[in-house]
Amino acid sequence: MVSEKEQFQQDLLESVKQMKSGQPSRLTLVENISLCLPTEVVAKWKASGADWQLRMAKLLSESLP
Repeated sequence: MVSEKEQFQQDLLESVKQMKSGQPSRLTLVENISLCLPTEVVAKWKASGADWQLRMAKLLSESLP
């Protein structure tokens, strides 16, 4: 079992890797909201793999004017 400290270190390293590759970091400021989406849309995003929320957020942010 991974300790809380080890998990934090792993998360921090992963975040640095994501930032270097241009992906949004899990440690950036976020705002939790409620969003109603069709069940099929959520299912397809979840089925697309890990970090689907980050990829969705990136796509949404890139679509802004």
